[in-house]
Amino acid sequence: MRNKHFYLLLLIATVLMTGCSENGQQNSSITQSSESSTSSVIEENNVAQVVILLGQSNMEGHTWSRFLTNTMADKAAEFNTGYDDVQIAFHNSGDYTSGGEFTSVKLGQGLSMNQFGPEVGIAEVLHNANKENVFLLKYAHGATSLSGHWISPSSRRDGGPLYRGALQFVLNSINKIEDMGYYPEIKAICWMQGEDDSNNGQHDNYYTYTKNFVKDLREDLILYMDLDGIGFLDAAIAALDSVWRQHVIINNAKQTNASEDPLSFFIDTNKEGLKTNHEPVGSVDIYHYDSSSMIKLGRLFGELLVEHFIN
Repeated sequence: MRNKHFYLLLLIATVLMTGCSENGQQNSSITQSSESSTSSVIEENNVAQVVILLGQSNMEGHTWSRFLTNTMADKAAEFNTGYDDVQIAFHNSGDYTSGGEFTSVKLGQGLSMNQFGPEVGIAEVLHNANKENVFLLKYAHGATSLSGHWISPSSRRDGGPLYRGALQFVLNSINKIEDMGYYPEIKAICWMQGEDDSNNGQHDNYYTYTKNFVKDLREDLILYMDLDGIGFLDAAIAALDSVWRQHVIINNAKQTNASEDPLSFFIDTNKEGLKTNHEPVGSVDIYHYDSSSMIKLGRLFGELLVEHFIN
């Protein structure tokens, strides 16, 4: 099954090419047939709204679920039960995956069944906004760079292994959605990455690599894009001088790219107060967001999705 917009374009083209007779009068039988076919497609109200989640460890989810009972006690049980109205297929490093199947978004879909990423906060926002038929596709691997693992074909021939892997994962997942009887439309891509590139000497190329990354993804997924295009939501990395040495250049590149693209948005996680310096208690993991901050990151993604992309 192909995206319904493919068929609409095909039908429109058919009407334009064959709907007029030689004397310039419209062929009514062809027009009526085409209008009937087009109407049947338009009236199909079974669109799957697809959001792609890509990046390294803070997208993958290295945050520990158990700390939510202390930081967000009123919501921890809800997050653990999950949201049946938002489905996810995920593929994380270490071969922790959903096995190509979709399941309700909940805690435990990060690096391990005891960890989580921004998908939980995203699903909470979508659930509270009563959004329907939303599918998240998460493909994320920690300690990976845009300049190497994720690099796209416009920056390096054939692209990096995670670019190719993510593309295949998305297409396989879309096929699964189609098999479920939906018409998939890719609404947006959420990107949480850049830490590795702040330390590997490639920070000055991050602006160009990001621009090419977004362009190539949109071109490679064009058959399934929303008619308004595919959004790109890019989150800043933590402003930690001792950890991510070139965070200023990385975040400036993200912000500049977003300012130049009407379908792109920049989430300033530092201005939003996201923290990495409290958990785990007694052995702080400074590289990854604390539990309440990871929920907030998801909510920030979710709020932009609801405001601009999800119907």
